Amino acid sequence: MSTKFKYFTCLIIVLCSCYPAPKVTGFDQDQWDEDLIECRNYRAMQAAPLLINQKDIVLGSNQNEIIALLGSPTKQRLDKRNRKFFFYQLNCENTIELSIRFNAIGAAKEIMLIN
Repeated sequence: MSTKFKYFTCLIIVLCSCYPAPKVTGFDQDQWDEDLIECRNYRAMQAAPLLINQKDIVLGSNQNEIIALLGSPTKQRLDKRNRKFFFYQLNCENTIELSIRFNAIGAAKEIMLIN
């Protein structure tokens, strides 16, 4: 096997493994990440409404793109017919969650708040 082919194969693998985060206008990823530590309610009061109001950007994204945007979910659930749910804790008391439902092929199909 030639060296060029090995490098080309490695390049293709690296390029295919990158998933860009969806661009949600006004969303601050740093505040999202720090909010559960600092308890400023950024997730519940600002970020979740932004995500829901711009759901056309989020819907259709795959699981890896959502993880690139929001980080790892607080909880996951696998439902019938390989539907998956990601749940993100929105406040320090864990009384509000953001739910994202994925279809069997891994595309986001629903986003909603759960009290």
